[in-house]
Amino acid sequence: MTTRGVIVMAFALACLAPVTARAQAATTPAAEPAAQPAAEPSRLWLVLGGASTTLRGDCQEDCPAHGSGAYLHTGSVLGIVGYRLGEHMDVGVEVSWVPAELTTGDTARSTFILGAAEYKPWADRGFFLKAAVGMAFVRNFQYDANGTLPPATSKGLGLSYSGGWTFRKHERVGFQLFGAQHVVALGDFQLGQTTINDVLGNYWSLGAAIVIR
Repeated sequence: MTTRGVIVMAFALACLAPVTARAQAATTPAAEPAAQPAAEPSRLWLVLGGASTTLRGDCQEDCPAHGSGAYLHTGSVLGIVGYRLGEHMDVGVEVSWVPAELTTGDTARSTFILGAAEYKPWADRGFFLKAAVGMAFVRNFQYDANGTLPPATSKGLGLSYSGGWTFRKHERVGFQLFGAQHVVALGDFQLGQTTINDVLGNYWSLGAAIVIR
């Protein structure tokens, strides 16, 4: 091949190289966009509800003389703000308020502020158990049956345990039915020459709540 032929062939190859590159680029499928990371699930645990509540005062030694408190029936409200630890456990702060009309015509008010933990044994079912402990504040609490002893205003250790079922458990907004008992230990009360030992308030509730996660 002559020198002129070599030059012509080199020039032709140089012209064809960009065309070939463009053709390959056109036939190569576009790369798929990178997959977006899954959204982080909400850690919020919010419960808002109400209940039908029955409450009664009781004590250890002098209640037989004065009689345990009368059963009082009323409504109550409940709220929890907390944090989801995982599929099986939630923790938070529970506040519940129970107003009740006494046999004397006065109004008793009880407020529970408790640290709460809710446990769900099965991740795919709505059953749950909840326990809570903290402080309870009572005003005009009646703890004798006939109303002869003056109502007590005090504070004490508050406890609660409950269980129930959550519907739409894996949805953002769910619905919950529950049964619960709250107890407040008010200690001893001195009335003249009489000491009433270990005064307790018991609250039994059946209710429903909205659950937001």
